[in-house]
Amino acid sequence: MDDCVAKYLQPDSRLLRLVLGPVSPPRLNEIGFSLTHSQLYWLVAMVGLSAGTLRILWTFLPPILGTRILVTLSTGLLLIPLFCWVYAAQHPDTPYWMLICFALLSGIGGGTFSGLMASTNYFFPKHERGLALGIQGGLSDFGTGLVQFVTPLVIGFSAFAFLGDGQVAHLPDGKTVTYWLQNASWVWIPLVAIITILSWLFLRSVPVSGNVKQEWTIFGNKHTWFMTLFYYGTFATFAGLGAQLGLLGNHTFAGIEGAPSAVALAWLGPVIGALSRVGAGQVSDKIRGGRVTTVMAVCNIIGLLALWLYKPTTVSGCWIWLLVMFWVFFWTGVGNASTTEQMAVLFPPLQGGAVVGWTSAVGAYGPFTIGMLLAECGAGAMFGISTLIFVAILAINVYYYDRKNAPDLC
Repeated sequence: MDDCVAKYLQPDSRLLRLVLGPVSPPRLNEIGFSLTHSQLYWLVAMVGLSAGTLRILWTFLPPILGTRILVTLSTGLLLIPLFCWVYAAQHPDTPYWMLICFALLSGIGGGTFSGLMASTNYFFPKHERGLALGIQGGLSDFGTGLVQFVTPLVIGFSAFAFLGDGQVAHLPDGKTVTYWLQNASWVWIPLVAIITILSWLFLRSVPVSGNVKQEWTIFGNKHTWFMTLFYYGTFATFAGLGAQLGLLGNHTFAGIEGAPSAVALAWLGPVIGALSRVGAGQVSDKIRGGRVTTVMAVCNIIGLLALWLYKPTTVSGCWIWLLVMFWVFFWTGVGNASTTEQMAVLFPPLQGGAVVGWTSAVGAYGPFTIGMLLAECGAGAMFGISTLIFVAILAINVYYYDRKNAPDLC
C-alpha cells in the first residue's frame, strides 16, 4: 500500500483526540461531575497542550522510523486515551486531576498529525503538494466535525450497554435523560484496532532518509518562523474554536430563551473548514499560496473583529453569531491550505517536511491557548488577540510573499 494513503488509512489524528474534547465536557456536569466553566475550558485546553508538544516529537520521526512503523505505533497508542474515557464516563467521582491526565493522554492523537503531514510532503512533487496536503489536512480536519456529529448520536442509545451502565443526566429544566458517554470511545475502539493491524501489514515507507541534525537546520531560516506564525494563526484558530465552540456558544447564548444549541451545531464549523481546506489547496497550487493567504487574512480579520465586537441578545442574534463563526472556520480552513502550500514551495523536501511538521505542532497548541484565554480572560480578549495575529500575518505575507518585487514571491 502506497505511503501516500497512509494518512487516509489511519483514523483521524484529531478525531480520537477530540473524544475528550468539545462534545463530552458540556455533558460532564449533567451526569454528576461538578466542574466550573474555567475547569471545563482548561480540560479541553490540556488536550491541545499535549497534542502540540507531542507533534514536535513526531515532526522529526518520518525519515527516521519510516511510515510503516510510525503509523502503526501512532494508531495503536490511540487506544490508551479511548479506554481512559470509558473509565471516566462511568465514574463521576473521578477527581479533576485525573481528568486532566486523561486529557493530556488524548493529545497522543493530535501528535501523530505532524509526522504524517511531513511524510506526504516527501512523497509528492512540488507542483502537487498544495493539493495533496490540502486533501490530507482537510480530511483530518473533517474528523473534528465527524466526532462532534457522531458523539451526540451514539451517547443517546444503549448499543454498547453490555459494556457499561448509562449515566442519568439532570438537565437545567429539571428533566432527566440517560446518556452512555462511554460510547464516544467504544464506537472508535474497533476501528483503531483494525487499522493498527492493517497499517503493519500493508504500509510501506517513503524512500527518504535523514537525521535530526539535517532537519534542525530549518530553525536558522527566517521563513520557518514566518510560516510558524502563519500556521499558528490559521490552524490554532480553527482547532481552538473547533474544540471550544460547544462551550463557548453555550456560555454566549446563556439566558437567551430559545437560543440554538451550540453543542448540536458545533460539528458544522470544522466540516466547513475541512472542505474549504481541500479546495484551497488546489487553488493555491494554481494562483500562488501567498495570494490566497492575503485574501484569507483580510477575511479572517473581518470575521474576528465582528465576533469581538458583537454579543447576541436575541435568538436571531445567536444565529448571526454562529454564521460569523462559520465564516471564520471557512477562511481558517483556506489559510491552513495556503500556508502549507507556501512551505512546500519555499523549502526543499526534507526541510519542507520538517517545517510542515513543526508548524503543525505549534498550531496544535491552539486548543490550549484559545482555552486558556477563554478560561482566564474571556471571549472578548481571545477574539481581540486573534485579530491582531491575523493583522501581523497580513503585513508579513504582503511584504515577503505577495507584492510586486516581493523578495520571496510564492
